[in-house]
Amino acid sequence: MLSCIKAEEESVKEPTIIGKWEMHKVFDGDSDVTRDANFNPEGNRWAQFNSDSTFITDGDPYGRNTGRWSLNDSTKVLFLDSDADEGDDSYWIVDIKSDTMHWQGTNSAFTELLRVIHLRSTIE
Repeated sequence: MLSCIKAEEESVKEPTIIGKWEMHKVFDGDSDVTRDANFNPEGNRWAQFNSDSTFITDGDPYGRNTGRWSLNDSTKVLFLDSDADEGDDSYWIVDIKSDTMHWQGTNSAFTELLRVIHLRSTIE
């Protein structure tokens, strides 16, 4: 019986950032700005995190972007190193529970008030 419980515990894994995520909600402070012109006006923004530490984002209003990502396991800080330019890099505190990922902006006056909710995409 104990070996069955141990095997079951070992098979339970932490949720992973790897995969495609659809932007669901964006908050600036307490305000829902999801459909504002600067965030996700068409409801089509997404991010894909690949196992080789590269990412792709796409959707309106900014279009396609690529780069490299890193996630610090202890601090849960996600760094997005954009290929666009250094001004497009960003840091986020990430919390992943099942198929929902919450981002809280950090290290920047612009992003510190932003909270973004992503849902794992069912379309790859």
